[in-house]
Amino acid sequence: MVYEFIVNRILRGVWHQFKWGVYSFTDPIFYLFLSFGFIGLYVPSPDLKLSFMWLLVKAFIEEVFFRFLLQEGIDRFFRYGYRIGPLSLANILASLTFSCMHLINQPASWAFLTLIPSLAFGFIWQRYRSVVPGTIIHFAYNAFLFYQFM
Repeated sequence: MVYEFIVNRILRGVWHQFKWGVYSFTDPIFYLFLSFGFIGLYVPSPDLKLSFMWLLVKAFIEEVFFRFLLQEGIDRFFRYGYRIGPLSLANILASLTFSCMHLINQPASWAFLTLIPSLAFGFIWQRYRSVVPGTIIHFAYNAFLFYQFM
C-alpha cells in the first residue's frame, strides 16, 4: 500500500516534469532565454574542456539541486509570496547560493558572472516547474562558454 503510493507519487512527478518540459518548447520565452547563451561566445573561454555528456550531467544535477530542491524549498517556506518584479525571493537566494558555490573552483569575477544566468534558470523554473527546460538552457550556456564553436 505505502509502496504503491510512493511509486504513484514518483511517476506523477516524472510525468509532470516531462509534460511541462515538452510544453516549454512551444513557448517563445524558452527560446529567448536559450538565445542568451550566445553571449558565451564573446567572453574568454575557460582553460578547462569538459565533454558534452559531462556538461549535460552537470547541468542536470545543478538544476535538480538549485531549482527543484533549494529554490522550490525556499519558495514553499515563504509560501510563494515574496517577489521582486518577475523574480521570486527564492530565485534570488538560490541564485546567490549558486554563484557562491562557483567560488570553489572559479575566480570571484567568474563566479559573480554566474548570477545572471542563474536568475534566468530560476525564472525558467518559476515558469514551468520542470527541470527539463532549465537543464537544456543551462547545458546550452555551458556549451557556448566552454566550446565557443570556433
